[in-house]
Amino acid sequence: MNDYAAKIRRLQELGPRSSGNDAHRALIEEVALDLTDLGLDVNRDSHSFERWDATPDQIGLTVKGRSIVLSSAWPYSGETPAAGVTGPLIMLRGRLKNWKSASGKIAVIEARNIDVPAHLLFDTWGGELPFHTLSNPVVGSELAGTDLARARKAGVLGVVAIWRDLPDSAAHAQYLPFTRDYQGIPAVWAPESEADALVRAAEAGEEATLTLAADRTPGASMDTLWAVSPGTGPQAKEAVLVVTHSDGGNAVEENGHLALLALAHEAVTVPHNRTIVFVYTAGHLRIPAVTKHGQATTAWLDKHPELWSPTGGGLHAVAGLAIEHLGAKHYSVDSTSGHYGPSGTLEPELLYATTAELAELVRSTWSGVEVGKGHPVKPGPIVQFGEGEPLLQHHIPAVSLITMPQYLLAETNDDVVDIDALSRQVDSFRKLQTHLAGSVDSSAFGKVTVPGKVKKLFAAIRAFRYASSH
Repeated sequence: MNDYAAKIRRLQELGPRSSGNDAHRALIEEVALDLTDLGLDVNRDSHSFERWDATPDQIGLTVKGRSIVLSSAWPYSGETPAAGVTGPLIMLRGRLKNWKSASGKIAVIEARNIDVPAHLLFDTWGGELPFHTLSNPVVGSELAGTDLARARKAGVLGVVAIWRDLPDSAAHAQYLPFTRDYQGIPAVWAPESEADALVRAAEAGEEATLTLAADRTPGASMDTLWAVSPGTGPQAKEAVLVVTHSDGGNAVEENGHLALLALAHEAVTVPHNRTIVFVYTAGHLRIPAVTKHGQATTAWLDKHPELWSPTGGGLHAVAGLAIEHLGAKHYSVDSTSGHYGPSGTLEPELLYATTAELAELVRSTWSGVEVGKGHPVKPGPIVQFGEGEPLLQHHIPAVSLITMPQYLLAETNDDVVDIDALSRQVDSFRKLQTHLAGSVDSSAFGKVTVPGKVKKLFAAIRAFRYASSH
């Protein structure tokens, strides 16, 4: 069960697992077989949707006959005819963009990879945060004022978004943003090395041709898996949820099934007091296909209250573990060579604990990036990143790992996983599961307090002011 290196190689063989593609479905079936081999009954929730795909050879941009290097397509943006769409470029600036001025044109916008102070996104449990800033293109892609739906309504032909403050090699093949519904307008990302030329061309209104010959597949499907390991003690009606997701573009995003399978093996091998429910959710990279709010796990919670809700007439979830992005190597730009790649260190962990009691438990049991040390953070009032967020919103005390390297959403087969760190993190989750599924009274896990509307508002204002000034 613990040949993690072989399992990581398997992820690299499969390649990017965008929601519902062949590689994604193949991995789901492999995990289903592994769970079945453990003697667990595997249940399925099938999600049907229209899949959108674009390969690198399906995107292109030429300006006055010169081919522009592109980083990636904007997922679920839209598509052009095979010959593309042609029109003058126009530069749009600011967060509230005048899309109407770009009617009949191809809009050029900029998105900065913002280095956000950690205190704007996370709270602490009476200590220091494990890192001072968070620099991830997920944030920049969401804060760039890129409302493609308004662009489509305004009659814009297409959108070219330029990355700023992100190395070309880090911008390459980023699958961003991944949280939005189909937009109905073609859009692509361009690297910073093309920025100056594109801005000049847009300011001059030069003619360009944008090509995004994406494929749309109606009736695509993907399955969320779940399996139950019954408790054997007096608290068997209480449940511990163990959650991860299956879609991902590289061997870090997402490799959480390695821990899920290891914890499932532990559960069927060693009797446990509480019932453990293992959830392998699909749709993290296509959230609008499975739910109208929250993360993909929200869909499973909504469909199966009998497995977690105190009012569902079945199990009552008293704790949870959400597992994402194990063993992430840190990538950075070498100051001498300018090359973006492994720095020789590990990516700092973003390790959430949603109660003070669980934060203390993490400190005493966790061993991951730092051997023998865990640095839990408290979810901030704006957002909790990752599939642990629905557990927070449903007041289920939980520990969640969601490390966020810059390459997290890049479709790459690079060697991004440190096996030793991954092994320590899996062992740490195993210790947490043993404790949470044991006989200690659930009151020891603490009570979850979700930030109120006023606190969320003030936090959002602070974050918006910071983003507007950078």
